[in-house]
Parts: sequence; structure tokens; C-alpha cells
Amino acid sequence: MPELPDAVVYRRRLADVALDRPIADTTVIDPLILGDGLEPHRFGEVLGGRTLTDTHRHGKHVFARYGEDTGWLALHFGMTGRVQFVPDGEMPEYAYVQFHFKGGGALAFECPRKFARVRLIDAPEAFVEAKDLGPDAHHADTDTFLEPFASRRGTIKGRLLDQSVVAGLGNIYADEALYQEGIHPRTTVPELSETDLRDLYDAIQTVLDAAIAVGADPEALDPDRFMLPHRYGDGHCPKTGVPLETETVAGRTAYYSPVRQSPPG
Repeated sequence: MPELPDAVVYRRRLADVALDRPIADTTVIDPLILGDGLEPHRFGEVLGGRTLTDTHRHGKHVFARYGEDTGWLALHFGMTGRVQFVPDGEMPEYAYVQFHFKGGGALAFECPRKFARVRLIDAPEAFVEAKDLGPDAHHADTDTFLEPFASRRGTIKGRLLDQSVVAGLGNIYADEALYQEGIHPRTTVPELSETDLRDLYDAIQTVLDAAIAVGADPEALDPDRFMLPHRYGDGHCPKTGVPLETETVAGRTAYYSPVRQSPPG
């Protein structure tokens, strides 16, 4: 499932290949992908002749402004969504929403499992507030990150996955950050001190920076420092050599090192 590092990659891709290129027309293969009941013909009417002029990201959402003083596209990638520039020729199989540029080329919004969404919104800030999204996991400073945890209960893994607490983290990078700090995913928030949470914030920044640097490919992370390459590979903790274990926490499969991350209690 695309997480914050993937959204960073897609925002950069939009900025590199789609800004300042007038949109000739749009194609919507499956209207389900358009959020909020938006009709395909209305989508095309709004964007036809417009030019994408700016990009923004918050959590797992990517935004692109169309025009100077008009609205924004809001892209959410669901479980399998992504954006890809198609210079010419045949569109990818699951390019359910397409933006065709004047002069050639197109932007394909792909989503094989159809959980991704494309919306037209007024402004990213209002959208973030309406969706009750917490602070961005990569942009927030330490105090802003800590504030939503003050009154929270439940497991730390569950709270990291709660987009109203912190926006952008998903299953794999939450696991990696907890691994880096030696925190078992089933540890509850009240069991962690403020120092623990501040250290966890630092670990999240380290993990996200590293993931972004390798183009959001978790298997490309340094296998001597990070658990994720082993999660997809030999299944062993890179620091202790013991087999990784799994447990269902907050409805998701959590990977952890039983030696490095002792269970609570």
C-alpha cells in the first residue's frame, strides 16, 4: 500500500512531468475512481484547457493546483495506486483516469484494485481539516507530532496507523520505525515516556528520509541498518540474527524482532 515515501515520489513525478503543460482533455475509464460523486463529463469540463501550476503533499495525499486562482486535484493512492507519465503510445492496463496534454503525452493514474481516488477540491488545507488528518509525519516538528498522543490509548502501532493522529505512515514504515527504537508494536501509548516518543519521532524521520532516498523501494534500504529488506528476504533481524516474528496488531500484520523488541509487561 502506498505510504508517505511513495506519495513524495508521486508528487515529484507530477512536478517534473505535468506542471505547466496545458491539459487538452481527460479520459475516465472507471467513474468509481472519481471521488464525491463527480461525473466524468464534469471532470473533463473543469480540467480541459487548464494547466497544473503547483503541487503539495500531506500524508498519503498528493495535490496539484489547476490554474492560478482555481481549485486543486487531490490524489489518494489507496492500496495500489500510482501516477505514471506516458510519452506516447498505449496506456497502462489500469490507467482508469488519464490526463492528456496538448502537444502530446499523458499522465496516467493507475489503480488496479480501484481503491484509489481522484477528487476536485478547493484547497489542500480545507481538505486536510475535513478529512480529520493529523500532522504530516515528515513535515511536523517534534512538539506538533507529540501533541495528538497526549490523550491517546491503545497500542503504539495502532496510533501510528491512525491518520487522525499522524498522517502518512502505513504498516511497513510504522514497523520499521518501531524496530529502530526497539519498541514492540503491542506496547501501549501510556507505557511510553515523552522521551520514548521523542526518540520514536527521530526514528520515523530517519526511516522516511532513507525510504525517500531510495525511491520508496523498501527492499533497497541498507540491509545492515533496516529490517524491511529482511522482511521481504531472509526473515531475520539484521542486528541480532534471530528470525523475525509476526503478530496481528490493530488489524494489521506487524513484523518485529523478538530479541530487540521485547513484548510489553
